[in-house]
Amino acid sequence: MPVGHKESAVERGLWFVFEAEYATENGRANWNKPMPETIQWHGPFGTAAEADAVARARMWAKIDIYAHKARVVDLTVRE
Repeated sequence: MPVGHKESAVERGLWFVFEAEYATENGRANWNKPMPETIQWHGPFGTAAEADAVARARMWAKIDIYAHKARVVDLTVRE
């Protein structure tokens, strides 16, 4: 980025982490069915790296829950 350049709201990233436990069907997690009562959003984060670090930490925090996942979501607005 050039010296003196300021990011506009459009250029700034808007990253979130979506976390949930998922329905289990026939002993397997159905990754298309998050359980609404377990859904959590974390963020916003300014960079993908920061959001990724949070997602990894959330995954490790609940490593004992098989049907749990935390993933990074890019909600950046682009023109």
